[in-house]
Amino acid sequence: MFAELWRITSFRLTVLYGGLFALAVVGLFALIYWQTARYQNQQVDQILLNQVHVFSTATADQLDDDIAYEIARDIRRIGFFGVFAADGKALAGNLARIPQGLILNGKPRALPVERNDDLFPQALEVRALGRTLDDGRVLVVARDVALLEQIRQSLLRGCFLIAAVILLLGVLGGVFYSLPAVRHIRDIDRAARRIADGDYSQRLPLGRRNRELDVLAQIVNAMLDETERLMGEVKTASDNIAHDLRTPLTRLRASIYRTQQSMDKTSLHRDALNHALTQTDLLLTRFRALSRISEIESKRRRAGISPTFLEPVLRTLTELYEPLANRGGVKLSLRIESSPSAVCDGELLFEAIGNLLDNAIKFTPAGGVVCVTLGGTQAEPVISVSDSGPGIPPDLRKSVLHRFFRADDARNTPGSGLGLSLVDAIVRLHGFGLVLDDAPEGGLRARMSCWQRRMPG
Repeated sequence: MFAELWRITSFRLTVLYGGLFALAVVGLFALIYWQTARYQNQQVDQILLNQVHVFSTATADQLDDDIAYEIARDIRRIGFFGVFAADGKALAGNLARIPQGLILNGKPRALPVERNDDLFPQALEVRALGRTLDDGRVLVVARDVALLEQIRQSLLRGCFLIAAVILLLGVLGGVFYSLPAVRHIRDIDRAARRIADGDYSQRLPLGRRNRELDVLAQIVNAMLDETERLMGEVKTASDNIAHDLRTPLTRLRASIYRTQQSMDKTSLHRDALNHALTQTDLLLTRFRALSRISEIESKRRRAGISPTFLEPVLRTLTELYEPLANRGGVKLSLRIESSPSAVCDGELLFEAIGNLLDNAIKFTPAGGVVCVTLGGTQAEPVISVSDSGPGIPPDLRKSVLHRFFRADDARNTPGSGLGLSLVDAIVRLHGFGLVLDDAPEGGLRARMSCWQRRMPG
């Protein structure tokens, strides 16, 4: 699902802008944090400087009293004061020792200190300032900034929390805004697959908001309308030619036949009439095949669809085509792996398998093998016809299903190029699957999967 969403431009833009806004919020709060910390440190440093200045002007006895007074009135216990001898011995205050690293007579800085207090003996992080008094003693004043640090940390945590919420809302908004587009794309994909399967009456679905996908779908639908119209005109012309020429060709054949029968058997023109009669029969066969394909493609053969046991159909076909195979020196065999049934028109299925068998026997050289196999499950019966002939190159296996297509090496073989087109039309009518691949014997294998995906149209 996420991969589909990420392909949607609106989702990517929403997440991108949400991320940029979250970064902007982080940057804003970082600036506020830095300015707040700087201001608080300046305020604390100024307090320390003022305290040191006041204490420095007091006498020795007064200094001890002033420090004791400051400690006593420091209810929050955030102030630290200490007076130390030159050797570092604590003389007054609540600091146990001079903080390590403290630079005397310098600027305030952050240091760890240790209270000289039974209630709070632990070390703390403070900002401290030290100064050497005129009498040689050392005065240290410090202030606990833990509360200020907690405020700054809370501000920092709030910053990242708000940024995460903004980013999450951006993602959720992108998902909410993009899910209709994902569903629309799935609908388009299903419609496109049906169109690719040959159902040219399908159109790409349109959404309700007239987005970019809808504009593109309208363009494609207009193109499909024109394509269907042109294909319909070509198909109609082909069907009309096949229909209109059958009658004159039938009459022509009858005339040739009557002329042939009225001539003397020793006549020199009898062979020519026989050839003309054969060619006329070939034309009539082609026109009948065209009409048959058109009838099937127009979905006019639905009444005969019913549950059909496949094994008897294949046994009948094998017996029917066995003499033709023997005449060409080809071994025809039937292998039954399972005996499922399929919902289909038995006559049309008989015709489709018959065309596959006729092609396999026709293109298999003498001494070759043609094998018909029935297998699969009740949910997906599979019928395969394989041969040991030359096969069909992979790049031509879709083209051979088109009307009148014949590969270059098959042009001298008798036939009209309509057999596999008829098989494909029957397969599409039933919603079955047809795959042409390499046979174990080295030739071609046609696998018909008789699952009930959907009944087209």
